[in-house]
Amino acid sequence: MTLPVGSDELLVAWLDNELDPTQRRELETRLAEDAELAQRLALFEQSSLPFKAAFEPLLNVAPVGRLLPPAAPVFSLSRRHLIAAAVGFLALGVAGDRLLIRATREEESWRDLVARYMALYTPETLAETPSRASLETQVKMTGQQLGLPLSIDALTLPPAILKNARLLAYDEQYIAQITWLYPQAGPLALCITRNRERRIAAGSERRLGMNIVYWASASHQFMVIGHNPEAQMRDLAAVLQRHMSG
Repeated sequence: MTLPVGSDELLVAWLDNELDPTQRRELETRLAEDAELAQRLALFEQSSLPFKAAFEPLLNVAPVGRLLPPAAPVFSLSRRHLIAAAVGFLALGVAGDRLLIRATREEESWRDLVARYMALYTPETLAETPSRASLETQVKMTGQQLGLPLSIDALTLPPAILKNARLLAYDEQYIAQITWLYPQAGPLALCITRNRERRIAAGSERRLGMNIVYWASASHQFMVIGHNPEAQMRDLAAVLQRHMSG
């Protein structure tokens, strides 16, 4: 097995005892000298999330024929591939990061896929709080990419703490993801994408143990997702809907 030193797959292979003695010694030497790499290993080691269950539906819709050359063998994803992918989602940085999600064009597909990676979020995922200046930059840049003016004031949801704003990508178009950490309830997110369908009045649904409220204006689609109680989620969404229309 040959994997690049320091890669996520290599770290998980170490945890699975799949490295040969030379690779293991090299990695352990690197871990002793690289505190950041050691912290990332600890993240993998402590994780007990249901990665395979969360990612299997994505594999079912993945356009394998378009991603692999005709002569390439059909691939199978091991535990280390799944964990590396999942922690990659959890470790997405600030504005400018992009997650390419391919799926069908059905109206609710983006909500389903957002729910699947939001199910991997924990309070620890959002433990760090950037400075106000950094948040202002993230929020402004994210809004500019979607043609939607955004501000920290419009995204204030006390007692939730605003954590970040970033860009993802879905079906070749941007999604804005704004996240908060809500006391007791945990991670909360507002996701926005340009509307290619029609206006939608506010509706609600439940996916993967989380409550979702969604709506669409003439120009954008919105969804709020989190573990908050259903009534509270409707109230939070109503506040954001007023701010997004103002």
